[in-house]
Amino acid sequence: MKKLNLICALVLAISPLFVNAQINQTPVHSGNGQIMTSAEKPMAATGSMYLNEKYMPAKVAGNEQTVLVRYNAYSDYFEMTNSEGRPQALPKQNGLTVTLTGTGDVYSLQNYKTEKGERVNGYLNVVSENPKVTIYKREVIILQPGRVAQNSYATSKPANYKKVDDEFYVKINGGDAVFVSGKKDVANLVPGKSKEVLEFIKKNKIDLEKETDLQQLSGYLETIL
Repeated sequence: MKKLNLICALVLAISPLFVNAQINQTPVHSGNGQIMTSAEKPMAATGSMYLNEKYMPAKVAGNEQTVLVRYNAYSDYFEMTNSEGRPQALPKQNGLTVTLTGTGDVYSLQNYKTEKGERVNGYLNVVSENPKVTIYKREVIILQPGRVAQNSYATSKPANYKKVDDEFYVKINGGDAVFVSGKKDVANLVPGKSKEVLEFIKKNKIDLEKETDLQQLSGYLETIL
């Protein structure tokens, strides 16, 4: 009986140590793309949320002054520096455009319909703009999750911001911009003339991921609407 009591006492004595060890190995997810355990320091995400870390000179619609901005493609907003040199988000307003003066890139705040059918109000980069047809591309950065080491032989991996393939959208006659991923998607935007559109794409070997080809396609669509 004494031997049994001694064993029980030892188990009770070491059980808190066992619990603490389990807690120290339990992953904890925090904000800002960090993954940590209670025994580790937070791991900052690698990569960047911005298309370009540097602030670029730009013209914002309704403002005659040149401002410095950079685009956060992960959270979909423009960041600008205020008069004190501190960063702040550029307020989103309907019809807002941001033109990077160095590259000529124009970003327009648009209502658009995603591949999943979700309606979003966000920034799209203008590829081609005509009175009836405008084609945009959406530049996207995602956050790839990190990994916490399960034992001392493995290595933890931080979360990573990664640029993914651009998405393309077509806006017809002032409606919402619609996601397109193939020639049939484009043809369906012009009811009654989808066959003609498909023939044009085939004849001219239009690549829907090339901006110059999309500009050519936009010009053609303009003539048949």
